[in-house]
Amino acid sequence: MSADITKFMPSDMRTRIVQDLIAEMGIRPLSNAIGVNSKTVYKYKFGSSCPTDETMMRILAVVKDEYPSLLKRYVDELRDNFSVALDILPKLGVRPIEKPRAAVPKVKMLRPEVQKREVPVERAAEATKFAIYENLGVSNPSDRMTLAKILAVMRGMQIFALADVAQKSNAPLDIVKKYTDMLVKAGYAEKTSRDIYQLTVKVQM
Repeated sequence: MSADITKFMPSDMRTRIVQDLIAEMGIRPLSNAIGVNSKTVYKYKFGSSCPTDETMMRILAVVKDEYPSLLKRYVDELRDNFSVALDILPKLGVRPIEKPRAAVPKVKMLRPEVQKREVPVERAAEATKFAIYENLGVSNPSDRMTLAKILAVMRGMQIFALADVAQKSNAPLDIVKKYTDMLVKAGYAEKTSRDIYQLTVKVQM
């Protein structure tokens, strides 16, 4: 079971599981139990490093044997996240993926002072969520699921604040901010005013 669950666990959940285990066992006993040196476990504790799938399998084996109630709590959280993601899409009226249209760059008349600003790379008028995953370098299935929930909420709002997106998607605010910054940098979104953003492409879910 651990091998199947691991690939769906996002990095923030992996960090929280390690932090809970450290609180119960201590750093050195945990490092001995999972075959990782203490310095690496320190990095896990403070979020500067994240357990790989293989290491996470060993961590979950310890949790399953020693703290089954803790494992159940995180498995239930994963199940709830999947349920929320599946519930959000139909409520937002997400349509089936359509064949991508030819790229139609947006043409805007800019004031002279605005023309001096750096112009982001132009994107096609539409983009599938899979194309966005690839361009942002998001490959972990669980991270893709989290980003899909965030994109679905953004797609259903003309303009949005990050706090609203976090609340509607049930994603942590820091994760929403991280992906929003990546979307802006890649040209998929833009900041229209202080703390207010909008997508610059139509996202096909």
